[in-house]
Amino acid sequence: MPLPIRFDTNEIFIIVNGIILTLIAVKLLPNRLTYTTSIILYLHKIAVAIVVDHLLAGPPLDLYDVMDTPKFEFFDLIIYIFVYGPFTYIIIYIYDKWFYHKSHFKKFIYLLLITLINLGCEFIATKLNIYIYKGWTLYYSIPIYLIVYITNFYLLKYLKDYESELSQKVIN
Repeated sequence: MPLPIRFDTNEIFIIVNGIILTLIAVKLLPNRLTYTTSIILYLHKIAVAIVVDHLLAGPPLDLYDVMDTPKFEFFDLIIYIFVYGPFTYIIIYIYDKWFYHKSHFKKFIYLLLITLINLGCEFIATKLNIYIYKGWTLYYSIPIYLIVYITNFYLLKYLKDYESELSQKVIN
């Protein structure tokens, strides 16, 4: 796995954000979800990000590059593990705590809000050359974020239902 061509603002931005997001997700947020649920959601986000990036950024589409090169490099892995994973965990944590039992309208508003936040983060990332568009535009990301977060919310519901079912079996 190659190292960056040059160590500059995009790598520094990833390191700083990775540290902040990981500390928030691991140290500042109280344990709300079970470890199993947390790990599954965390790994799910990383897997989805890798698959989506390779489908869209790799051949034959080649719509954008991540970091300095079209090839998978060390800081791509850092983004997946220490930025995407914790960021999504924080979003799911907030959803679980404040929106899980709310109306579909409130859930929809939250979904739109986090999509806008993701678009803002992606916009900043393009300015720092973390994403280099070659046929992609920011607007194409909207349905991706919507689908990914809806999938995450349904996965959370499935995992909570499954854990509840298991605990009922243990009690009986």
